[in-house]
Amino acid sequence: MLARYAIGNIVYYVSDIDRTEAFYRDTLGLAVDRVPGDGPEHGGDFLIAHTASNIDLIFFANPEARPGQSPIIVFTLADGGINNIVSGLAKKGVTIEEELALMDEGGVDKGLLVATTGAPVGSNIFFEKPRK
Repeated sequence: MLARYAIGNIVYYVSDIDRTEAFYRDTLGLAVDRVPGDGPEHGGDFLIAHTASNIDLIFFANPEARPGQSPIIVFTLADGGINNIVSGLAKKGVTIEEELALMDEGGVDKGLLVATTGAPVGSNIFFEKPRK
């Protein structure tokens, strides 16, 4: 039924909207729009982060947000780009939680995923090389 429709946005609930804005704008370099909300009693401001794939990431504040409650954001990088991203994030103070080398049954590298803990609570980020 929905196979012919594109995903337009993905919504996340985060514990700290200001930290989320700074992380996605200043650390990851995404264009982020802050949209005035209807006041704190209605959730306050929200964010729209724009990606190259034209799928916007929308962030709403929720002080109850916890890791694992929202989807994981996966950025696909060019071949060889993962090392530059990891070192660039480290220079900006992002802690890399784990690096996962993905191999097929024959031991062939299928890509590398890196989880970061520098993302604000409620949004987890992974990076992957395109799979061949």
